[in-house]
Amino acid sequence: MTPDEINETEKIVQRMIEANYQVYARETPLGLAKEIQGLRAVFDETYPDPVRVLSIGEPVETLTGDPTGPWAVQYSVEFCGGTHLHRSSHIMSIALVTEEAIAKGIRRIVALTGPEALKAHRNAGLIEKEVGDLELKVKSGLEDGSLPFKTATKMIVETGDSLSNSLISQWRKETMRRTLNSLKKSVIDADRAHKTKLAQQAVERAKEIIAGLDTQKESVVVEEMAVGGNSKALDTALKQFKGQAPNTAAMFFSRDEDSGKVFCLCLVPKGLVSKGLQADQWVQTVIEVTGGKGGGTTTTAQASGPNVDQLPQALAAARTYANSKLQ
Repeated sequence: MTPDEINETEKIVQRMIEANYQVYARETPLGLAKEIQGLRAVFDETYPDPVRVLSIGEPVETLTGDPTGPWAVQYSVEFCGGTHLHRSSHIMSIALVTEEAIAKGIRRIVALTGPEALKAHRNAGLIEKEVGDLELKVKSGLEDGSLPFKTATKMIVETGDSLSNSLISQWRKETMRRTLNSLKKSVIDADRAHKTKLAQQAVERAKEIIAGLDTQKESVVVEEMAVGGNSKALDTALKQFKGQAPNTAAMFFSRDEDSGKVFCLCLVPKGLVSKGLQADQWVQTVIEVTGGKGGGTTTTAQASGPNVDQLPQALAAARTYANSKLQ
């Protein structure tokens, strides 16, 4: 069943509950009872004669007097030896909490009634408010940039986990789950657009630096780029030097406040490698300051470390080491 079908079923049952139908029970000859059109019975079950017939809202005598009438098709009429409520309103409320497959071709519906159903509806209302508040907070935070993407994603996941563990109507749960999935997608899209923008800015900054260089001379560039944890943006910026400033060794840094890490990537032309400036050794001087780990080859290397507050010292150490090798 779709969430809309589950919702409609719940509404139909609730209308029957509110109609306050009387529940009738009567011992009836088995042959006569079986003639009632729409009567529910368990397939292949052996029933006694006479059999107990339960009817919601219509006396059993009326049904046996007109067995082809419409009532048993519209409402519950069944063989049963168990106990029942006297009126449908005693059910109070209903919440269809699951509709699932239990075997091939067999599905099962689980519903709550009475105080437990009322509790489920109250809880659903509270969760709907939580989801609504989260939606406003995330959309506002993405719009003004005040909410980090990782924080937004974490909040959505935590709310989704709480929703999954809740015992509420399935159609309301699925509706809220669709809202959270849509919200999560908007965060992913915004994060992707933000990273693209940062990468473009990093490339433009790299081009500005190159424009100020004498590309025929050997030189060293050590810069911080405001790209957060987007190490791909650093790599894209470095590639500008490979094509446009082939005699320049470049090392770019960025700090990611969300993860609390410093990232570093560097590129060294072969001409400077022969003079002793090797990329893998260059990043080791950075690691000594920022902590963490890193590595690479003589021409390209990268590193990351947890000491974000040591970034200025790492920049200085990288410049000093590179210049000492060139001199």
